[in-house]
Amino acid sequence: MITPIIKDGILSSENVCIYDVSNKTMDRIAKQHPGVRTSSSIPDAITDADLIVLAVKPQNCPKVYEEIRRARSLTSDPSSGVNLKEDAALLSVIAGKPIASYLNGTGLTKIARSMPNTPAQIGRGMTVWSCTSAINAEERDKIRQVLCSFGKAIYVEDESFIDMSTSISGSGPAYIFLLMEAMIDAGVHMGK
Repeated sequence: MITPIIKDGILSSENVCIYDVSNKTMDRIAKQHPGVRTSSSIPDAITDADLIVLAVKPQNCPKVYEEIRRARSLTSDPSSGVNLKEDAALLSVIAGKPIASYLNGTGLTKIARSMPNTPAQIGRGMTVWSCTSAINAEERDKIRQVLCSFGKAIYVEDESFIDMSTSISGSGPAYIFLLMEAMIDAGVHMGK
């Protein structure tokens, strides 16, 4: 998901800082995008960030929430070097987690929830998104730019539409590939 953001010039690689539990993954991304900084922890990665993008498996959210709360507490200690901006916005690209989960889990108030589909990885996806009213118009525009780098983005007031669209646009390409695979298998079988 980083590639379209950098390729479209929404952020320069020097303005991107990442954290992943896998050093191998971080090294691969940093190699693909020279200038991207890697971090040793979530609090380090989100220090001074205006926009925090969460892209983890849903079952890992409690640990991530815990680390964001830890960053909030470390912010009050200047010697920690951690500074979670009070007005930082969080953009989720995690399936099935409602906005309330982020509000309660992180303590942040500026939350945007989205669910890009698989073609987003090559800038040809469809993303439906929503956000809290705490996110102002300028921040919404920046989030929209990020999501449009994945393809098309549609804002909805009612976040329940995200779950509905995920079941269609998220799974839709997989059904097409399954159909193609079945047709190829049938052709191979008939050609024997």
